[in-house]
Formats: sequence, structure tokens, C-alpha cells
Amino acid sequence: MKLTLRQLSYVVAVVEHGSVTAAAEHLRISQPAISSVLSEVEQEYKVSLFVRERPHKITPTPVGRQFVVNAKKLLEQAEDFDSQAQSLSTSLKGSVDLGCFTPTAPFIIPVILERLKMYFPNINIKIHEADIDELNKLLSNGHIEMALTYDMQPIFAVEFESLTEMRPYALLSANDPLSKQETVTLEELLKRDMVGFDLPVTNQFFMSLFTQRGLRPRIRHTVKGYEMLRSLVALEEGFSIMLMRPSHDQSYTGDQLTYRRISDVVPVTRFGMAFRSHYQPTNLVHTLANVCRDVFATDERIKNFTFQ
Repeated sequence: MKLTLRQLSYVVAVVEHGSVTAAAEHLRISQPAISSVLSEVEQEYKVSLFVRERPHKITPTPVGRQFVVNAKKLLEQAEDFDSQAQSLSTSLKGSVDLGCFTPTAPFIIPVILERLKMYFPNINIKIHEADIDELNKLLSNGHIEMALTYDMQPIFAVEFESLTEMRPYALLSANDPLSKQETVTLEELLKRDMVGFDLPVTNQFFMSLFTQRGLRPRIRHTVKGYEMLRSLVALEEGFSIMLMRPSHDQSYTGDQLTYRRISDVVPVTRFGMAFRSHYQPTNLVHTLANVCRDVFATDERIKNFTFQ
């Protein structure tokens, strides 16, 4: 059994107040709850911490006294740690220039800001939306301190830390016959036109899924906006290939969309944090990076954005 700080506080309270009854009154919990903890501790460590005297008095044994001394030290350290952590969250104050790949910004940035407001309310984020090539340039020339982006175009001047992997999926109108299938193939998609992103690096990555197999899609539209692309697909102007998936399946006009797994073996791509090579992050940037790591590891919304 690993003791919690609350359980340790029960043991200490019994010694300080001389009985389970008095400790229970002080802590405002039931006597059986404290008695249960005392029994569990003694059974776990195979020691007698107390001598039970009638009617209600409890006296610590020599081992019990040493146990309580150690417990008090640990509780004091925990209280000090909590105080310092609270101080840290309020003392960190300033701005960070954060870049984010334009199509993914609406997915990622609000969740990051929500977590920052909760734990580090005095850190302000200046958001810079750009495509992958532009983000690399902004990092290289020092205009931004950190970026949330894909590793589709690695360069020597930028270091990348992966936060998650994403698998490309097919975006279709709900009226498309392929939407009735569980999966689709790249060859099946080529029977209709394609709506692509007018973002050089992203477009190159999606096109490579076809060209590596000697296939070439018919491009009907190229657009910069994420929702513009979804609206055109919903209007049956063609299919598209995407990475992040919204929680809803409607376009702005209310037309229905479907997301389908590509059954071909397709490469995954990594999404994560990018920094200028050999950059030494400030405390603010280091804190923001840790928040991003925590969000990607624990927030279910982020996990649901990826098509696995």
C-alpha cells in the first residue's frame, strides 16, 4: 500500500490529539475511517504504532513516535511544495510568440489556451498562423519562439519534437456512394475530382500519396481555408485528403460530410513542437511547452481529432 498524504495526516492527528475520537472531531471525519487507516498502516509495515488504552486513549510506541516524526516532515515538505507551485503559477508573467499551422490552429490553440488559463493565467500567447514553410522561416529568423506544426518539411535550422502521429483519411460528401463503405482505396477516390489545399508543403504531402503509386488525381479546386475545403466537398465538388478531424460532420452550409479510412498503406505524419535549432527556451516558453505536452498526453479532445 502506498500511503497518501491524507492518510499520514490521520496518523499524525491521532498522536497530537491523544485519541481516535478527538482526532476524528478535529478532522471532521468518522472514527471508523481513522481506525481503518491505522490498521492498514500497521498491517502494511508489520509494526505496532500505538498502544490502545481504555477507554479511548492511544499512546504511540517508540516505533510509532519515529513514524510520526517522519510523517510530519513529509507533510511539511508537501505543504512547502504546494506553496511554491502556487507561487510559480502566479509569478510567471509575460508573452510568448507562438506559431501554429493555419488549418490546425482552430483545433489545437483553444485547448492550449484553456489549460494555460487554468494553471498559468499570467502567460499571454501571441498567435501567428502560417503554413509550414512560413513557420520554419519565422522560427529561423526569431520572429516566433515556438511553433505547433507538422514535420513535413524538416530543415537544419529547426528542431522538432513529436507530440502525436496522424494518419491521412478521406473526406467525402455524405451523398457520395463511397461514404457507404467502411474504407476506401486511393484508386477508388480517383474516379472523382479532388479538392486540395493551396498550401505548398501540405499539398505536396497529400499528392505524394498518389504519385508514389503512379496515380494522379484530377484537381478541381485548391483553397487555403479549412472550412472552405469542407464546404466544397460537402457540395459534391470532389473528395479531399485530410489529417485532423473535427468532432462534427457538417459544413458551414449544413451539408453532411463523412470521414473514411484509406485502406492502402499510407504514411503517417507527426505533429508537434518546433524550435529554432540550439534555442535556449525562457521559463515562459519552457512552461508553455510542458503545457502542450500535457494537453496532447491527457486531453481526450486532442485524441479525438486524430483519425486512427
